[in-house]
Amino acid sequence: MPRNIEKDLHEEAKRRKHILESGLKLFSEHGIESVSMNAVAAAAGVGPTTLFKYFHNKEQLVIAISGMAWKNVWLETLSQYGEKQFSEFTAYKMIRIYTSSLIHIYQEHPEILRFSGNYKTFICHQRTKAEDLGEHLEPLKPIQTMFHQAYIRAKTDHSIRTDISEDVLFTSVAIGMLAIAERYAQGIIWANHGGENHIQELEIVQEMILNWCAGENADVTPETI
Repeated sequence: MPRNIEKDLHEEAKRRKHILESGLKLFSEHGIESVSMNAVAAAAGVGPTTLFKYFHNKEQLVIAISGMAWKNVWLETLSQYGEKQFSEFTAYKMIRIYTSSLIHIYQEHPEILRFSGNYKTFICHQRTKAEDLGEHLEPLKPIQTMFHQAYIRAKTDHSIRTDISEDVLFTSVAIGMLAIAERYAQGIIWANHGGENHIQELEIVQEMILNWCAGENADVTPETI
């Protein structure tokens, strides 16, 4: 009988997705460095040969996992607010949505934040070239676009400050809030209450960031929030 090419492609995609999900679970629980490719293959229920068919080394696997995780996060955000609505939001509200989404990830998908924090260390140690990070960077483009749109919009709606550069806004807010959320998810920020969640602390950080973004002269009203 002739092979069903469409079915084969579907099975390939399904198997690849299962490998990525298995890798995310292991890496988020035990760290990337300490988990072998054989362990990922075993967790995914495939042989090492099959795993290496999809990913030639751990570096490729880790980059693909990051791309999958952040793509899913962005799709979830879009489904909640609707892509069309973003064109109507003030700059301030866009920043609020981003920071709130990280708190949501901390609550619902802390494994992504644990993996993400470890991912950066691994990639730096591997000295991964920028041109090899495409599968990781592509899902992040909508977030960068959102911050760019917010900065441009702020020049007319004045809901956040524009006395700083767009790059400073992005690194201070997007990367800063993410880094703090990652640390809390990883449990490496000291706190008196140990294993309890840190949603309250993240909400305080969010408030500080929003106040800083608003600045002294920004026109933040109930409508902008």
